[in-house]
Amino acid sequence: MFALDLHTLQLYIQQVISLAGILIILSGVLLAIGQYSYYLITNKLLKQASKVNSIRLNLGHILLLGLEFIIAADLIGTTTTPDYYTVGIVASIVIIRTVLSFTINREITALSKERA
Repeated sequence: MFALDLHTLQLYIQQVISLAGILIILSGVLLAIGQYSYYLITNKLLKQASKVNSIRLNLGHILLLGLEFIIAADLIGTTTTPDYYTVGIVASIVIIRTVLSFTINREITALSKERA
């Protein structure tokens, strides 16, 4: 029989959620590279400068989503850490990622207003 204790289950859940965030970010980057390449090859990039902002806006949304998944995984990780030192490190990482999310969100909002 295969038995999992709660701690091991939490670690697996944390890793799956973190992997999901990484895959979301990776897919967004690949999509942005694909869009940029398409616009560059078809010369639409030079004719319409708004295409770059559109790519940045889409990438920003995807980055935010991926960061939210990774932050969620970090928060789950705090429940599996036994000491204050590790909790402090995880809290620092969460704060840094939250600041990044806030900054990206501000830029997306500015791009959205500029686009409208």
